[in-house]
Amino acid sequence: MSPKNLVLNALRNREVERTPWVPFVGCHAANLIGVNCEEYFKSADYIIKGVTKAYELYRPDGLPVLFDLQMEAEAMGCKLVYSDTNPPSVSTHPLGEGKKLEDLKIPSEKDGRFPIALEAARRICGTLGDKIAVYGLITGPFTLALHLKGTDIFYEMIDEPENIYELMEFCKKVCINTTKMYMDAGVDVVAVVDPMVSQISPDNFEEFVSPYIIPIFDYIRSEGKLSSYFVCGNATKNVEPMCKCKPDGISIDENVDLSYAKEICTKYGVALGGNIKLTVTMLFGTPTDNINDAKNCMQIGGTKGFILSPGCDMP
Repeated sequence: MSPKNLVLNALRNREVERTPWVPFVGCHAANLIGVNCEEYFKSADYIIKGVTKAYELYRPDGLPVLFDLQMEAEAMGCKLVYSDTNPPSVSTHPLGEGKKLEDLKIPSEKDGRFPIALEAARRICGTLGDKIAVYGLITGPFTLALHLKGTDIFYEMIDEPENIYELMEFCKKVCINTTKMYMDAGVDVVAVVDPMVSQISPDNFEEFVSPYIIPIFDYIRSEGKLSSYFVCGNATKNVEPMCKCKPDGISIDENVDLSYAKEICTKYGVALGGNIKLTVTMLFGTPTDNINDAKNCMQIGGTKGFILSPGCDMP
């Protein structure tokens, strides 16, 4: 079975001959090619060079085009602070600073850095797409809502929930449109990356996230593509609600017990990805530490419906 089909069949929750390996190479790729992160995130040529270098070094079965959860927000008016060694961070929130929801428009392929990301996606799919599974990563609707609104979102969830329903409906439309752009560029898997849902309760998840993220996974499925739901941080309490949203797979951080997540995912027929420790093992550990962590994950995950990955974006 080809590396690409190992990933696709694992996401279909099928038994495969060996555990597929998908390193989440994001800003780490900038280090691989000797440029800073701001240069990397603003150049299709650097993104392609970085992903190609990761493919050569890490012999993966799949790779993301880009791991940048600020791209949609930037295209809608959020200001970013760029860093030499980390992804950019959102520093302003239009809906918390006077703008109204009707002032915002859904980004097109011409807005912000989308032309760069989509060019990189098309070229990577053209050169590596027959060898490995190519992932297109989009910012999940709740995380995007937080970018646009700021931390006031948590107060309004209590005091004025109807405002957040409206905002989440808008973010859902942004996500579906971004998904379409990446699928048109040729990616095999769309990963919805929504780290901020690790900060809310299961009840809040089912009220403010589920109704808006389920249609995204339904859309991906209707187009014949596969989906994954990434949540960084300690999302233990929301693993089951995530599975109920019916993605093809979920991917978890090191804070979540892999055995527990495997049990829940098996119950719902959802594939699982995880969860080599990012800092203790990958950044500061020895090669032997990495081997042992990977072996432990593979022993728990098995060869049905499991993908070996780091807990999140590689440092």
